[in-house]
Amino acid sequence: MNMRSKERLFCTLLIVSAAFVSGAAIAAAQGIPAPGANQAFLYEMDEDAVLLNSGGHVLVPDPSGKSPTGLVDATNGAVGIPAIRHATSQLQGVATLGSILCSVPQLVTVRGNECTVIATGTDDVQLVIDPKTGQVIPTSGKVFGTYAVVVQLDNPTDSPEFPVQTGTFSGVINFQPPLPLGFVSEGIFTIDGMSGSFPFQAVFRQPFTRSVKGDVLTHRGEKGEKVSRTDPSARRAQAFYLLDDGSLQRLRPDERAIGWPTVRFEITF
Repeated sequence: MNMRSKERLFCTLLIVSAAFVSGAAIAAAQGIPAPGANQAFLYEMDEDAVLLNSGGHVLVPDPSGKSPTGLVDATNGAVGIPAIRHATSQLQGVATLGSILCSVPQLVTVRGNECTVIATGTDDVQLVIDPKTGQVIPTSGKVFGTYAVVVQLDNPTDSPEFPVQTGTFSGVINFQPPLPLGFVSEGIFTIDGMSGSFPFQAVFRQPFTRSVKGDVLTHRGEKGEKVSRTDPSARRAQAFYLLDDGSLQRLRPDERAIGWPTVRFEITF
């Protein structure tokens, strides 16, 4: 494997994402992305992710450049074959008034009918390598974490921070490559101080960019060209979500975190 091939594979390993669908049309009516009744939209503010091999060892970039995957086992220097993507994310978003996470008007903090929800989520997604393309493909895994419904405390200008409801959640996330989508099934969440549990399901929409031709979707670069990750334009490029009907929805400014396009979790109770 030559150096160019290694670089391509290494980039694939880091983003752990499949090729996206082509030929989708941009949704004509964008509107304000807001959850419907008994829904919550949470956005990934940041993520800390690592790749693990089948033995559970962390994989790191190969400093020698000799590994065919571009990665090595951090404990013994062996060739790194990714088997699991372990990640923890901080999320923030809103739940609609009347839903179980926004049960009374006194909790509303956004647009007069939405409550602010924050969460810390962790997932362990199994990976497989496509023998034809060498791409690393996410399949399925467990997702779990904690959440809080928050209201303003001592600063009415910044985001809400005082927890008035807390709890836990868990489920199974499944990806359907080549679509930039994931689906949470078997979802269960609990509310601290309340007996029992409550079911939920969710759609995981990954942001992506598209080529100027309109028929090729790329990870970044409005015209499909390579853009350095350190270039300021890399995090401000136009980005889209793939909707259930196959159309594309352009991300709004409030769907970014410090400029970066965010993953959107659409949760239904």
